[in-house]
Amino acid sequence: MRTLILYASKSGASRECAELLWARLADCAICDITKDLPDMEPYDMLILGSGIRMGKLYRPVRSFMRKNMDLLLSKNFAFYLCNAYPDSLQKAIEANIPKPLRDQAACISSFGGKPPFTSLKNLEWVRMDRVASFVKTIKNSVSIPPSAP
Repeated sequence: MRTLILYASKSGASRECAELLWARLADCAICDITKDLPDMEPYDMLILGSGIRMGKLYRPVRSFMRKNMDLLLSKNFAFYLCNAYPDSLQKAIEANIPKPLRDQAACISSFGGKPPFTSLKNLEWVRMDRVASFVKTIKNSVSIPPSAP
């Protein structure tokens, strides 16, 4: 299974999570979508990561979803989010991820987040149980082909 992790990050949390996933998934590549975008066709699984601020996913991620909706719907894909406020997560998902993508995603998970104006070190903010569950779901979902749009 070839996996591509695409992310955008302001605080570095989404990048740190991309690196955590990369270390746990075989045949995996990472791409900061604000810098470069590789050919996504050869990949079996696309994982899209973003932080949430003020109830919104980062603009490059929202733009990527709009521009690549058909490609995402033709692949296995999942989302991870970095969100320090769990009670606002579902509302942010519904407001930012189009319904067709929400409905077809292998999973959408929050790994926790860095509260503003804090300096947490050593990934102590990351919910490692959620990362492990996400990885397990990703590994299991690739054997199931995506639905036709």
